[in-house]
Amino acid sequence: MLGKRLLYLRNKRGLTQEELAKIFCMSRSTYAQYEVDRRKPDYDTLQKIADYFEVSTDFLLGRTDDTAMEKCNFPYLLESEQGYNTQDAHRSDDPMEDLPEEARKALEEFKEFILRKYRKGD
Repeated sequence: MLGKRLLYLRNKRGLTQEELAKIFCMSRSTYAQYEVDRRKPDYDTLQKIADYFEVSTDFLLGRTDDTAMEKCNFPYLLESEQGYNTQDAHRSDDPMEDLPEEARKALEEFKEFILRKYRKGD
């Protein structure tokens, strides 16, 4: 199914196997093997192909006939569209709380060193 979908998308764009191989940084023979289902791309390559053709990986794999990329309602998948990061929402206002214990201890020791060094009257 993947091979048929790749051939369909390539022909729809009027591209050659050589042109797509260059776009995806692979040899023409590797791309050709994808089109005849002799070889399967790894996940990252599959995602790059889907992104390039603006289709879902499910479409490429034959799990759906809908070529449109569907938007999901999960907030952590929409972070870039909404302009926030869910990790930021869970962070404390105190940056010290986000540091590992070892880093907090080192900062506290450094703070004490600076206070002793620059204490007035010494």
